[in-house]
Formats: sequence, structure tokens, C-alpha cells
Amino acid sequence: MYRVCLTNDDGPRSDGLIRLAEKLSKEVELFVVVPDGQRSATGKALTLKRPIRITEQHEKYGYKFISHDGFPADSVILAGSFYNNVDLFISGPNTGANVGYQSMLTSGTLGAAFEAAIRGIPSIAVSRQATPQEWFDAAGATNDCEKVCEITKDLVMKVLEKGMPEKIDLLNLNFPSEISDDSKMVITKPTKIRMHNEVERRVDPNGRPYYWYLGIEKDPPVNTDAYEVFVNKNIALSPVILEWIKESHLETLEEFMKD
Repeated sequence: MYRVCLTNDDGPRSDGLIRLAEKLSKEVELFVVVPDGQRSATGKALTLKRPIRITEQHEKYGYKFISHDGFPADSVILAGSFYNNVDLFISGPNTGANVGYQSMLTSGTLGAAFEAAIRGIPSIAVSRQATPQEWFDAAGATNDCEKVCEITKDLVMKVLEKGMPEKIDLLNLNFPSEISDDSKMVITKPTKIRMHNEVERRVDPNGRPYYWYLGIEKDPPVNTDAYEVFVNKNIALSPVILEWIKESHLETLEEFMKD
């Protein structure tokens, strides 16, 4: 039986994680290794300056479960210590789309998937468009959760049965806020930037200034993941390739560095 590990950056109370675990546990040998609380926007951070504590461990609901006080990417390393020979790593479903490299390199959801891919474990990151009011919610958004989990499960089984496509290390799957009958899965590339950040200066009750980042969404370019999710309301599937540098790139840099 295939061995699959599931994590996220929203914590164990995420409705998406619970429902996806329920579906996958009927098809594969499933391990859930997850931070014990909200860890969004932590990227591929690892806990290196203090011990990691296991906060809960059990075998219920048809799968093995571990929660810890580290980051999402820590889940990959911990999973390798507790469980051998994982065939596929899944991170999500996340509340909030992770489209474009700007979000992908910030996201704890993608951070875990990147950590797995770097270590040679095929991985899939799963996210769903959400409103700003839903961001960083440990319970996750429930809208269309059943459809998100069912489509994700189908993709997981396809990857397990056929193998990850050649030279692709990671699949980034993003859903619109509402999946309609017209929504289709589109294979597309990530955009670079999906948000413009501004800094707002505010003053606390003690008269001391502090600064708050404002995220202002940009109009997404056509033929990108952001455009498919936000404008066309489709499901975007994007490949991520870690070793993409070619000999021609090295030659270009060598030429640049010549006196």
C-alpha cells in the first residue's frame, strides 16, 4: 500500500486537513504530521535554535497522527524520523491561494512541500482562494471543502499510480473560492507577483509607532495561475522544477564575469 504523509500550516483543527485525511486514509497508509497551531507565512523555516516538542500523538480515525510545536517544514523532517519510505507528501488544503512565486516562497504550505521535494520526496501543495477575513484562520474555510478534497484525492492517486511527471519535483494546486460546474483544471505557470505591499504607520495606545504591511492584489497576467484562479475561476495546476539551471545559464554567467 502507498505511504502518504499529510501536513499543513494552519494546524490540526483545519477542516480541510481533517476531511482530506478522512478520504485519503481509505486509499493509502496515511500519516499526519502537523504543527499544533497556525504557522502561516513561515516559508521553509526550520526549528534550529531550540528543541521540537511533540504535543500530541495517537492512532485514531484510521491513520497515525503527530502534532508538534515547530514549523510546517519541520513536519517533513519529523515524518522521516517516525515513518520510513514515504511515497508522497501533501501540504494543505490551505486557506488562501498560494499562486505566484511571491506567495509560494512565503507560504508555510509551500515551505513544507519544498522541503519534501528537496529531500527527494514527490510533493503536492494544495490551497484555496479565500477572503482576507479568512486568512490565518486555524479552522480553515469550509466553502467547497468537499469538492477540494475529492479533486485533491484524485490527483494524489494519479501521482501515486503513474509517478510524478518526469523532471517535476512538486505540483502546486490552487482552487478558486467557489468551484462551479464551469470550473476546470488548467495546467499553467506561476505568476511572479500577485500583491503589491505598502507599509502603513500606526500609533499604539502608548504613543509608540508600529508598522503594518498592507497587501494590495495586483491584476494578474493572463496565462498564469493567478489569472486562472482569480479571473477565470478555474483550478490551477502548476509544476515546480528545482533543478532548472541549464549549461547555457552557466555560460552566460561566465561570460558576464569576464574582465
